[in-house]
Amino acid sequence: MKKADKPRRRLVESRLTFAFTVVFLSMSLLIVRLGYLQVKTSSQFISQEHLNEFDTYTVPAPRGWIYDRNHVLLAADKPTFTVVYTRLATPLQNANEIAKRLAPAFGESVKTLLQAMNAYNYANPQVTILQNASPRAVSYVEEHESALIGVRVIATPVRYYPYGALADHVVGYIGPIPPNGVMPQYNNYPANAQVGLDGVEQQYDSFLQGKPGVMRVQVNAANVPMKELGMYPAPVPGDNLVLNIDGHLQNVLQQALATQVASLRSQGYSWVDSGVAVAMNPQTGAVLAMGSYPDYNPQWFVGGISNQHYAQYQNAALNMAVSGLFMPGSTEKPLTLMDALNLGAIKPTTTVWDPGYLLVGNTVLHEWVPGGFGVVTVPEALEYSSDVFLYQTGLWMGHYPPPYNINTWMTGERVKAFNQLARFGKYFGLTSPTQIDLPNERVGYFHDNGYLSDLAYMAIGQDQVYSAIGLAQYVSAIATGKRMKPEVLHQILSPSGKVLKTIQPVVLNKVPVSPANLSIIREGMHWVTTKRMGTSWSVFLGDPYSVAGKTGTAQTGIVGHDIALFIGWAPFTHPKIAVAVIVPGAGEGYLSSGPVARKLIDAYLNELAGKKPIPPTPVHVN
Repeated sequence: MKKADKPRRRLVESRLTFAFTVVFLSMSLLIVRLGYLQVKTSSQFISQEHLNEFDTYTVPAPRGWIYDRNHVLLAADKPTFTVVYTRLATPLQNANEIAKRLAPAFGESVKTLLQAMNAYNYANPQVTILQNASPRAVSYVEEHESALIGVRVIATPVRYYPYGALADHVVGYIGPIPPNGVMPQYNNYPANAQVGLDGVEQQYDSFLQGKPGVMRVQVNAANVPMKELGMYPAPVPGDNLVLNIDGHLQNVLQQALATQVASLRSQGYSWVDSGVAVAMNPQTGAVLAMGSYPDYNPQWFVGGISNQHYAQYQNAALNMAVSGLFMPGSTEKPLTLMDALNLGAIKPTTTVWDPGYLLVGNTVLHEWVPGGFGVVTVPEALEYSSDVFLYQTGLWMGHYPPPYNINTWMTGERVKAFNQLARFGKYFGLTSPTQIDLPNERVGYFHDNGYLSDLAYMAIGQDQVYSAIGLAQYVSAIATGKRMKPEVLHQILSPSGKVLKTIQPVVLNKVPVSPANLSIIREGMHWVTTKRMGTSWSVFLGDPYSVAGKTGTAQTGIVGHDIALFIGWAPFTHPKIAVAVIVPGAGEGYLSSGPVARKLIDAYLNELAGKKPIPPTPVHVN
C-alpha cells in the first residue's frame, strides 16, 4: 500500500466505526419501546394496580474494536436482536396463544417456543426465546405488540471475530462475569455485563467497555411500554485499540506451529501436541506476533460455548507464551557465560578441554556429542553448545572444588552461586516479570535439588524454567544491551478515530554486562547460525540476512521427549526482530524450533524490505 493511502484508509475505517455506532444506537432507539433490556427485580414483573407507572432500563454501549498494527480488524461488535419473554402475573397473558402467533414468524415450532417460554424462574423471570432475530421476526413483534404481552425485542451488541482464531491468545474473548468474585476487577459491573475474560479483551476491558445509557419509559398495568420519555445519559461506545501485532506475521506464526506439530507427529513423535512462539521488536519491545498451539476460536464463547467446543478449548485455554514455563536447556548458556565473565570466574580468553565428559565427585557428566569438542573457547562454547565448557564454568562460579570441607561448600558457596545466577536472570526478564500488558504472566525460577552437580546442570539450563515471553525479552536484551518492556498495545483511539494515547517504548534496565563481554557472547551466537559447526547452521543456510541465535534441547527425563528451543535475532548488526520458539517433546532445538524461527524471520524481514505481505487469512479451528 502506498504511504499516501494509509491516512485515507484510516479515515475510512474511522468513519465506518462511527457509522456503525450511529446505526446501532438508532436501531436501539427504534425498538426501545418494545421491551426491557435489564430487569431490576422480580417485583417489576407482577401486575401493577395503577396505570402510567414508570421504569428505566439500560441500553448497552457498543464495545470498542480491536485492530492489528496495519488496522486489520481483529474484534468488533455487530448489532443483533434478541426476543425475550417475561412471565407476568396477569390474565391478559396467554403463553399458548403467544407461542402460536410467534411460531410462523420465528420459523420455530409452538412446542419449542413454549419450552423456552416456560424456562423462567422467579429469580430470573425473563428468558430468551429467539437469538439473532431476523428483520421479519423483529417487524412482527413490533406490529403485534399489543397482543404479545411480555414479549420484547432487545438490541444487543454481539462480539465478532472476523479472522477466527487469528491472534486468539493475544486478543482473548468475552463472556459473562465469572461467579464468586474470581475476577474482582468486575465486582462493580452490572450483573449481566459481558466482560473480557482473557488477552487484550481482559487487559483493556475498562477502555473497551464504554458506558451504557439509561432509557426511561412509561408502562401500563400489563407492564407494556407505552411511551418513551427519553434516554439520559446516552450510551457511550468503548474506545478502539490498535495493537502492535502484525496480522500477516501472526498468520505465519500460527501456521508454522501447526505445520511443525503435524510434521513431527507424522514422523513418529505422536506425543508432540503443542508449540509456542513469540516475535518482538528488540529495539522497542513491540510484540509483533505471539501464539501457542493448539488454537481456539474466540467466537465459540459468544452466546455461550457448546460442550464440544469447551472440550477443545481445555487443550488451548492458556496462552502458553506468558503462562507456560519451560526448561531452557542450552538457551541458558549465554546467560551463564555473561554472569561468569562478570564475576571473573572465566575470562574472555579462557579455554576448556572437552574430552566428552566431566567428572564431578562420583558423577560423570556427559557431553551431548560423544568424544567432545577438544579445546573450546568462550564463543565456541556457544557455537558448539559445549556442555563440558558450561559444566566447568558453573562449578568455577561456585569455587569448586573447595579448599575446605565439602559439606560446608554444599550449603555455602554452592548455594550462593546458584542464587547469583537466578538473580542475574532478573536483568533479562527470565526470573522477573517481563511486565507484558497481558494477564496471567508467570515468572521463571530456579530449582535447587541440593546435589553436588546442581551448579553444572544449572549452567546448561536443566535446573530452571522460563516463559517464552521471558526468553524473547532475554534474547532482545542481548541483541541491544537493554531490556525493553514488551508491549502488545500500540494506540488507544476514540470511537471517532482520534488518537487518545500512543504507547511509548519503555527501557526497564540496561544489561549489567560490559560492551566487550557482550560482544563475545553476540559473536558466539552469530557463529551458531553462520559456521559449519554451529548447531543451527543448516537451518539458516542461504539466508539473505545474518542471524544470531542459540538452540536448546532440555531433557525431561523421558528419552526422545526433550523440549526443543530456539532464540535469536536478525539482522545481526541491526536487530529488527527477535524470536523465541519452543516445541515441547520434539527433541533437538535446531530440528524442531529452528525452522519455525526461520519462517518468522523470513516473513518479517521480507515485509520490511518492501515485499508486499500476504494479507492475513482467517485461522479456522473446527
